[in-house]
Amino acid sequence: MDRPLNFKIILLLALIQGAAGLLRAFNWVQIGVDLFGQGLLLLPFVGALAAMRGLVISVVALLYVLFVIGALLGSHWAWWVCLTAVIINLLLVLNGLVQGAAVIQAVIWAVIPAILLFYLFSQTGRNAFKAL
Repeated sequence: MDRPLNFKIILLLALIQGAAGLLRAFNWVQIGVDLFGQGLLLLPFVGALAAMRGLVISVVALLYVLFVIGALLGSHWAWWVCLTAVIINLLLVLNGLVQGAAVIQAVIWAVIPAILLFYLFSQTGRNAFKAL
């Protein structure tokens, strides 16, 4: 069960992205809860939206963790889980850019998903998942 070094690096990157996503999601939920308790109508609604955004980010982060677990166990579905997480993550980054987020922040959140996407469709990545 000796895996290539590049496969281990990919799993480590996915785990880092998942952990960072969970921290980011916790921050969004915390902001949402803080806003939910203030005001009469508008701030609670914005707080609920922020908490929902945090929940979406946490689902994506958990998909990354599920990918790592599936890949370590040798499951064939891990490829699809990673692809789903990467696509949703890149859509969230694009959404953030449209809403006015800083470009450098978007680049930071898109680097690891872009690497994972490249690996999934590279010959090395396809071979690694065929061997599972």
